[in-house]
Amino acid sequence: MTTARPVPPPASLPPDDAASAGVRFDDALRARCGERRVPALSAAVGRAGAVAWTGTAGWAPSGPGTAFRIGSITKPMTAVAVLRLAVAGRLGLNDPVGRYLADAPAPDATVAQLLTHTAGLAAEPPGPWWERHGAGSWAELVASGVERLWEPGERHHYSNVGYAVLGRLVEEAHGRSWDAVLRDEVWAPLGMTGTGRTPPGEAAVGYAVHPDADTVLVEPVAAYGAMGPAGEVWSTPADLVRFGSWLVGAGDDGGAGDDVLPLAWRRRMATPRAVVDDDVPFTAAWGLGVSVHHGPGEGGRNARRTVGHGGSVPGFTATLRADPATGDVVAVCGSSTAGFGDASFLLDLLGVPGPAPEPAVVGGAGGTAPDALALAGTWYWGPMPYTVSVRADGCLDLGSPDGRSTVFDRTPEGWVGVAGGYWRGERLRPVATGTPAEALDVGTFHLTRVPYDPATAVPGGVDPAGWRAVPVSPSAAERDAGS
Repeated sequence: MTTARPVPPPASLPPDDAASAGVRFDDALRARCGERRVPALSAAVGRAGAVAWTGTAGWAPSGPGTAFRIGSITKPMTAVAVLRLAVAGRLGLNDPVGRYLADAPAPDATVAQLLTHTAGLAAEPPGPWWERHGAGSWAELVASGVERLWEPGERHHYSNVGYAVLGRLVEEAHGRSWDAVLRDEVWAPLGMTGTGRTPPGEAAVGYAVHPDADTVLVEPVAAYGAMGPAGEVWSTPADLVRFGSWLVGAGDDGGAGDDVLPLAWRRRMATPRAVVDDDVPFTAAWGLGVSVHHGPGEGGRNARRTVGHGGSVPGFTATLRADPATGDVVAVCGSSTAGFGDASFLLDLLGVPGPAPEPAVVGGAGGTAPDALALAGTWYWGPMPYTVSVRADGCLDLGSPDGRSTVFDRTPEGWVGVAGGYWRGERLRPVATGTPAEALDVGTFHLTRVPYDPATAVPGGVDPAGWRAVPVSPSAAERDAGS
């Protein structure tokens, strides 16, 4: 157990007038909140190893100390706990995880392969959409028959299951829960007083915002059981900035940060080990528990390299990005399933060098197979519209709102992702009580023809109160004032 250190005092804002800089951040946050129709946004900026600015926006009440579920930003924290075991000589990164967990899925995969999402495991555990429905115990996860899509080390494939394995590894090594280990060895020493497996204080409510109406649906807060190390933590943007600043060694903490994990090991975390090959020009890679982006920010501007992680669970999205070269850090948390984009809209305000390359364009169209054509059109993952197009080669192209897509080919086992991002290697399965299909199961995610169609078996159920009207969109007066 390491010793807690005090939260550092606020740092300086960018090198112009602090008041005007704060106004710029406030304005940018409010604008993003209105544009993306997010009930609540909370953000923080870090400089020189300390929190320099915090702000909130939206109609749903929240303050700088309000905790949001941060989804997969849990993963780099879990990774730190694993790497502490390596520093202590209790495991080797190249050891097969089965040496420590005999019942682990893919026991021949190494600890490093699990950390870098190259263990070959499926993205999600079998069964209903666990992020909304909830997940069970470790024994239940092992018994569920987690699928292996590739041999360990063959390719990068993001896996939540892999981090459940790492969390179990931490528990077995310490003889207590993974979150107790993080509390004692990471959060408390870094002054992250607003972070926990459950909210330490006030908590935001997560919503699905209807894409075509000013209505919201309260999202369930499911218990994640053995899947918790992949995405169950709650935190605040200020705490995330503290974590990000420590991660890239920003500021002078007198060596206190080395007590949690030596800087050399943090730099190893941020070293790219696995390229993210989504069949577009490479802009991202994975280190030991963190993603490494090298390219333009949002809107094709301001090329830079950052390390961090994003997070998304029903009702919440979050982003943490840190620039190792400058030590600048931004964190944004939101209470909307559909999200707010990423945090580069704030990072850009801090000033960055270099032009950005042209963004890549992906997509497809065409096709004549009747059963494929029946799947074409708009589907909703929660409140977010996705588009299924039938390509000239007969494959299905499942496109997301941010322009990314996965191509599914017809195989004897059904539709399988063969190119693109998140769902490569996963299965797309029409769910039908008749014709046409009433829903799609894509790697366990539930897509419906209308947002959270209550006529289908939505994992986790749908709030019986249904969609209710709230002032999500900015009023005409607010829009006029913003112009």
